[in-house]
Amino acid sequence: MTWRQVRLGTAVMTVLLVVIVTVAVATYNLSGGVLAMAGVSTLLRNPAFRALYGNLTSLDTAGAYVLWKVGIVVTLAVSIWAALGATRISRGAEDTGTWDLLVTEPVGRARVFRQTVGVLAISGLVVGAAVTVALVANGQRLLDSTLYGVGLVGLAWCAQAVGLVTSQLLAPRRSASQMALGVVGVAYLARMVADASTSGSWIRSLTPFGWLEDVGACQHHRAIWLVPLLVAPAIAIVIIGTLANGRDVGSAWWRRRDRGPLRAVLLRSSWRFAWRELASTLLVWLAVTAVIGLVIGYLTNALVVFSRSDRSFTRLLDRWHLGQLVSVRGYVGEIGTFLALGLSFFVVAVVATVGADATTGRLEIPFGNGAGRRSWLAAVGVVAVGGAVLIAVITAVGIWVGVGASGSSLSFAMALSATFNALTVVPIVLGATALVVVLAPRVVQVSLAGLLGLSYLDAVLGPPLRWPAAFVDLSIYHYLRLVPAAPPDWWSVAGFVVLGGAALGIAIGWFGRTDLVG
Repeated sequence: MTWRQVRLGTAVMTVLLVVIVTVAVATYNLSGGVLAMAGVSTLLRNPAFRALYGNLTSLDTAGAYVLWKVGIVVTLAVSIWAALGATRISRGAEDTGTWDLLVTEPVGRARVFRQTVGVLAISGLVVGAAVTVALVANGQRLLDSTLYGVGLVGLAWCAQAVGLVTSQLLAPRRSASQMALGVVGVAYLARMVADASTSGSWIRSLTPFGWLEDVGACQHHRAIWLVPLLVAPAIAIVIIGTLANGRDVGSAWWRRRDRGPLRAVLLRSSWRFAWRELASTLLVWLAVTAVIGLVIGYLTNALVVFSRSDRSFTRLLDRWHLGQLVSVRGYVGEIGTFLALGLSFFVVAVVATVGADATTGRLEIPFGNGAGRRSWLAAVGVVAVGGAVLIAVITAVGIWVGVGASGSSLSFAMALSATFNALTVVPIVLGATALVVVLAPRVVQVSLAGLLGLSYLDAVLGPPLRWPAAFVDLSIYHYLRLVPAAPPDWWSVAGFVVLGGAALGIAIGWFGRTDLVG
């Protein structure tokens, strides 16, 4: 039963990672291999690019190129999927009362816990094995492929352990998931800080992302760093078992009091309630993106100084039409494209709550007391857009302050234009998510996460591989420009607004005609 809850997500993640690895290897080979990467290898010494892409020493193999070019997507996708999967089948099952039946004899609580941990471990093994097989099948060395695959297994297990810990500490599932994602975000930020400077490299040893990097797959081969990746989750499971045995099923170590004064603020309409429900999630996103913007902005000066000291590198990028990346505006514009992917997942997470609430019966009470179905979905959509705008503004503030602190110059208007450019994709993502919520509410996050990942892969690797223009044009991220170094594509902005608005309107109309359990 537990495996049935995670098998779809595991299958989607496995296919997504295999496609990413296969396409990245093909990109490396078709672009000229080692000779073509000779000039790009100069980027590996730059602190700003190390913070974004990781600390590699060379790009002499396709496997190393995979770790560098798409490593950020692979590691974050695996860790976020693993953490959320753990909270779903543990805290989520307790919230819905599923565990109340399972933990009674003859099954028992200890057996349910062991089997839950076992299923999570197997899902991590499946993903790691798939990546290993994909690398080997594409001609990479068995040792390199195995080290990276086992490292990904350890990373998944660490993220799952985080999810299980937060599931013991917090209730309901939404709070546990938010805390788990916050821990993942802080761990990744620590890796970025460690790679951005020599003096802070010791921070890498404090985070699983740093352990995976220090394993050195396709580089220096330090398998000893697999030990903390594999041992830390095992230790965490012992602690989790102790925490679980010290509380009742369905409860948590920290949760709100059963009684308290009425706080009716933002509860008198579906529009106000949508803002109140989003508050905790939005605060986490604002804090994380503000810190990331500050760190990345501070690294901008290092990139500019480096490019000025290596004219051959600048000329090489100019030949590839990438010269804008070594300027303050170009680098900030590149950060905006990363933010676009993050905002897409934010919108999906917010709107998907409607599907989750509908399938679990939480909407029966408000709808039975006069709340309109159409206004409910519309309110969530508006709040998702408003939250995305707030994230863009706070990220721009962080970038602007960071760039100023680094010694470079960038106006706040330019930083804001880069982050607002990331909002270009929000309307169409909102409309697509709303449609999926109406048509298939149980698979909203899984299906949309896979589609967004493939769309981003299409935009990043499609042009170097010379894929058909019609196929590349299907990616919503293909239309993003390096704002403020280049003007935005206003036609795509208008098109996304029209298409997204139409899809949202259809979804709202359809949602108003469906049954509560439909």
